[in-house]
Amino acid sequence: MDANETSDYVELMQLPIRYGHALDMLGRARNRDDDALYERGQSILRTAFAQDFIFEDLSADPVNVHGADGWAEFCARALGSFGGTQHFIAPPLVLIDEAPVERDGVRLGGKARLRSYLQATHTLPAEGEEMPEDTTDKTPTLMAGKNMVINGTYEDECVREAVGWRIRRRSLRYTHIEARPFEAGR
Repeated sequence: MDANETSDYVELMQLPIRYGHALDMLGRARNRDDDALYERGQSILRTAFAQDFIFEDLSADPVNVHGADGWAEFCARALGSFGGTQHFIAPPLVLIDEAPVERDGVRLGGKARLRSYLQATHTLPAEGEEMPEDTTDKTPTLMAGKNMVINGTYEDECVREAVGWRIRRRSLRYTHIEARPFEAGR
């Protein structure tokens, strides 16, 4: 493996990690009304996705979102309904289908696929606690005061742009969703 291939693998492996950190920043920012943290999370999130990004939720109640900006806004609204989040995204399996080609000192045109596992914990406000008005909330009230734990698999199609590798298409397949009682301090 040469230096460019190694660099590609490292950069591709960072995409899901940046995404997970950005999601948790957005959730914290919305709950703390912290504009600086919100902007930082949005900025990091946008570095993981192509402008022509497409998200496909493969669940029974699918959500489809287009564009890096649309995805960043959707994530911020969705996470605002939770008291806190923590997204663990396993290091991805990286398959480079087409190596980038160097033109005028810029590497462009590569294609790759990623598969990574997700475990995300979302703390739901206790019954009677106020939810933000502008959230994308599909959470049933029977889960109030609990941790919703989601397991799933992300399948990503990535492209190499002038600014680096970006996720162009992401699908999420849920493998397990569970509500657990929230126990503070544990």
